[in-house]
Amino acid sequence: MKRSYGYMDTALAKSLITELSENKVCEKITFHVMGEPTLHKDFFEILEHADHAGMSVGLTTNGSGLGTGKGKKLLFHRLHQIDVSFQTPDAKSFVLRKAGGINFDNYLKGVFDFFAEYHKKYPETIFKFRFLNTRFSKKSLEKRKGAINVISSTRELRNIFQDWAGRVYDIIGADEALRTKAMKALNKLTAYKWNVIEICPNVFFETYILEDWGHAFDDRPVRDAWAGYCFGMRDHFAVLHNGDVALCCIDYDGNTAIGNLHKESLKDILSSEKAKNIIDGFKKFRLEHPYCKKCLGSSSLAEWLFKPVASVVALKTLKPFFYNKTKVF
Repeated sequence: MKRSYGYMDTALAKSLITELSENKVCEKITFHVMGEPTLHKDFFEILEHADHAGMSVGLTTNGSGLGTGKGKKLLFHRLHQIDVSFQTPDAKSFVLRKAGGINFDNYLKGVFDFFAEYHKKYPETIFKFRFLNTRFSKKSLEKRKGAINVISSTRELRNIFQDWAGRVYDIIGADEALRTKAMKALNKLTAYKWNVIEICPNVFFETYILEDWGHAFDDRPVRDAWAGYCFGMRDHFAVLHNGDVALCCIDYDGNTAIGNLHKESLKDILSSEKAKNIIDGFKKFRLEHPYCKKCLGSSSLAEWLFKPVASVVALKTLKPFFYNKTKVF
């Protein structure tokens, strides 16, 4: 990430939440996008403001604070959804996080202790354990960026999901019939799909594919895409800590910023001609923003010719093949 680190101004966060609520812009807001939300000094003040504004709230966290006083305090807030992201789901890979003062066992205990209390108190809250995985070899990425360790094979995926499901079932007191049925279902998963597995009511395991984040890890020249399709500004957008409104949550550097909330209202930004052109372009598989062309671009001529068609076909037609949603109970 090349943009400066920082925390969103509390007054800006509150005014944004108020505007989202009053104008009914979205179904829910989620605290995430390149940062740990619970580190914000006014996190609970902002969360309480969202409660009072009647906004449905989701939290995406790395889970490191769930075993602390912050986790205890969070027990007094009924959230719509909590996502705990595990880029490193075992003790061996956890070392790569360079977490310093917390070891894997304490980290895991904190997460599961919090889950046990929170799920018992708010069983209707969606709770997702999210894991990073790759469809293909990660060797080329490791050559450029150093060691990474995410789920990279079907066997590894199945073993980790079965192990973690056992932990969850121990907490909720699942019977043997559910455990047996779930383990059989988990043993049919494949790593190349986006898996969303509901292992008990409102508790999910989900895999997210590690990709190149708009060629962020690619040092080769990139040809701008001549066409393409994306869900950015169609089902979500992001607001970065400095007030930039970006087209999607993958744009962690704010390259697609279409306005800044310190200069104009969210309503003005979303109703601008710039935003309209971008949204209309996606509907027609046309890329209006220069960075979108790079993000969906290619490093070879053959890929440049094929990729735009593949993105449209994959997202529009083949999504059911790559997206696997399963209920095991």
